[in-house]
Amino acid sequence: MTTNNYIQKLLASAGVAAVFAVGTIVAGEYGKAVIDDKAPIESAWTLCDLFDNNTLYESDTGAIREISLNGRYHGQYISQSKDLGTQDIGYNNWQHRRFRLGMNVEFSNNVTLKTSADISDGSGGGTGLTRGPFFNGWDEFYIDWEPKGEVLQYVEIGKQKEAITREYSTSSRQILTVERSTIVNETTDMKPWGVTAGFKFFGMKHEFGGWIHGLDDNEPLGNWADFDSRGGFSYRGEVAITDSTDLHLDYAFTNNSGGLASPQGSAGEVESSAYEHVLAIGTESEFGRLGLITDLIFGANREASGVIPAGNDTWGLVVLPYYNITDKLQFVTKYAYMAEGREQRTQRFGEGLPNLQNGRSRVENYHTFYAGLNYYICEHNLKLMAGYEYATGDEMGTGTDVSSDTWMLAIRTYF
Repeated sequence: MTTNNYIQKLLASAGVAAVFAVGTIVAGEYGKAVIDDKAPIESAWTLCDLFDNNTLYESDTGAIREISLNGRYHGQYISQSKDLGTQDIGYNNWQHRRFRLGMNVEFSNNVTLKTSADISDGSGGGTGLTRGPFFNGWDEFYIDWEPKGEVLQYVEIGKQKEAITREYSTSSRQILTVERSTIVNETTDMKPWGVTAGFKFFGMKHEFGGWIHGLDDNEPLGNWADFDSRGGFSYRGEVAITDSTDLHLDYAFTNNSGGLASPQGSAGEVESSAYEHVLAIGTESEFGRLGLITDLIFGANREASGVIPAGNDTWGLVVLPYYNITDKLQFVTKYAYMAEGREQRTQRFGEGLPNLQNGRSRVENYHTFYAGLNYYICEHNLKLMAGYEYATGDEMGTGTDVSSDTWMLAIRTYF
């Protein structure tokens, strides 16, 4: 075994141990709780109190200050009919969309290890290479340092989201529609290994990132960074332009030689965007109960895929208004457009099913219209989502009409 592989094995073993098998803690008091029997009783216990009990250990002194669990389960029922020319295809299926478990370990000096693993449940809960009956690979694994300075806000090192566009920057725990827009999924990457640093100066927030876009899929204890792949960099900027509206500017570069080469190199897996350049200009606004999220997105120099040639460009936009009817009930609509690219979710849910031979079509002039309701039982910790999406466009290369109707019912929970 080489030295590098030996070090990777040690890191993987330490990571899995930190996430799934916390042993004895020598500093502080395990499960520490303070009860004031003179304090007034504020309210009776509710279901939502469950989500406030994920702390395993906490202390005011010592190297380790807190250890807490995190996890999420997203399940949804998808009913879709799709017309591709004269073909009438579709499916009805329950999807285990996401199943993740992890642990956060807070150290002194504002340093935190944040981990989240994809879990294999045998029916679609995991992604990528299945490494065992339980652990399927890291979703996130990074160290976060927050120095509490006026200029430098944070530094994060490890496997994390290259967070560009408004929808992709928002965690799946808190997105307002069952799935993100087609143009967003078409242009963004997965979660590569990298380093990000956040700053605040000139009245703006800034984030700079550097990335390695390939993963080693031969490691049984983790999908670690593979430096035989290519890299890239990113920038995010945010500024308040009014009391109710923030303006965002995002840019990501992926080294794919103008679309002629895969950033994967000789790595086992790739986590990059399909585009060499991605630029997004977006806004987030709140006007009382009414909110609005927008994005204008450009992608240049795409990798070849089917009838999509190498170096192809695209653009699109997202307009997402929402209205909080009550404190628990929310109405959401969305219009999204993509000039060229692949169909994404929800259309990809049927890929590989016997009654959907074509999988995801390569499309152009692609419009999607969404309307739905979200019911927040325990805010974002436990919510129900229902939505309808209509999509229409043309198949690239043939000009054949493509359209689909999709009904979605979802349950989202996290702690």
